[in-house]
Amino acid sequence: MIALQVALTLLREILRALLTPLRLLGYLPFRHHWRKVARQVLTEVRTHTDAVDDLAAFLARQRTRHGPRPHLFLSAGETSGELHATRLVHALHDRKLRWSTFGGPTLHEATGQPPFPLSEHAVMGVRGVLRQLPLILRAYATFLRLLRDDPPDLVILVDYPGLHVVMAKAARRRGIPVLHYVAPQYWAWGPWRMRRYRRAVDATLTILPFETAFFHRFAVPARYIGHPLLDDLHLHPPDPAAVAAIAARPTLCLLPGSRRAEIEANLPGMLRVATALRDDSPSLRVVLPHRDPRRTPLLRELLSRCQATFVEHHEGPLAPFLAGSRLILAKSGTGSLEACLHGNPVIVVYRLRGLLATLGYHNILSVPWIAAANLIAGRAVVPEFCFAHDGGWDDVLAAARSLWADGPARTQAVADLREVRARLGEPGATARVAAIVRSFLDHTSSR
Repeated sequence: MIALQVALTLLREILRALLTPLRLLGYLPFRHHWRKVARQVLTEVRTHTDAVDDLAAFLARQRTRHGPRPHLFLSAGETSGELHATRLVHALHDRKLRWSTFGGPTLHEATGQPPFPLSEHAVMGVRGVLRQLPLILRAYATFLRLLRDDPPDLVILVDYPGLHVVMAKAARRRGIPVLHYVAPQYWAWGPWRMRRYRRAVDATLTILPFETAFFHRFAVPARYIGHPLLDDLHLHPPDPAAVAAIAARPTLCLLPGSRRAEIEANLPGMLRVATALRDDSPSLRVVLPHRDPRRTPLLRELLSRCQATFVEHHEGPLAPFLAGSRLILAKSGTGSLEACLHGNPVIVVYRLRGLLATLGYHNILSVPWIAAANLIAGRAVVPEFCFAHDGGWDDVLAAARSLWADGPARTQAVADLREVRARLGEPGATARVAAIVRSFLDHTSSR
């Protein structure tokens, strides 16, 4: 029976993938409408400080507990998600909970549950999914057996919407509530997917303050719980001595991304900008910090190929370099927002690769900006450049020269980033999620 359900789900998802081009064609005539909606929401959030919160109804629903101790299923599909999941487990240490988990060794250590290595094999794109298809199917079959044999009282899924939305639908069909932690960015790419998402989850938790308004538009219960980056900054502030040592010399910091394809697309152009800035200011220092040691061979190969011997590559934490650098070039993504939180001017870039990516950016993107800082502020507070041709780096260089020099542009950039930091609120995302789970459990009656 489980094998049949897995096979039917696989066929359904293949059909959905095959129909994606048709869905895109159906979306194109309405893209201007969705862009208008996005701008309206971002404007409303900028002018109204009260956050949309639909979670009260979710928390008030009476649920039935399946055993003497609350049983929670927790799944993380990526390394960052596993960190959020592990912190949540530690935050709920005061409750006598029974856990079932999908994740790697960190989550296993926190819960004592056998690791299911979903987070160690995170995938992107069609080829990535096909490569890991046996693991994905095994994960789904294991989840279905759990729902049948030992149903949890609450399913908590962290990020990773591809597989997690499929799992969420399976849980809701069996009457098991689903809480999604780190809402998907459907508001940016393909808002037509919101309808399916609404049917899959009972509530979603957002990490960007404007997101709740988008989900409210589609009747998805949502609450902003703060950004986990604030927790990281609070728990692991940069060493003041290290920051002072970096700031003692004018420093340019390069953040080309975490994945191989991102690094290959963005680093050569960033080095081109860095070389031009060094021609202007020979004393300028260029650093390339990176957390993932697995990327060291690639980074050093690209530095050698581009003859960028002047660049200092560092493995380990980013915070001291972000706090001490005069200017940061960052690939669009979480890393760019992390850079903005340290308050120094940031330029956000994204080098498009291929015709499909270029067409998608110009025709499918719903929001007016790609940089999280601009979306949070509801206006352009950091320069952002998304382009397919190498000529785009000339625009990046012009912006870098403007922000490198002391003057009105730099002063305004620093002030705007203070506003972005304030709009995110206070640290404590994990504690807020834990409070939501406790409140839900307190409304659950024993059977």
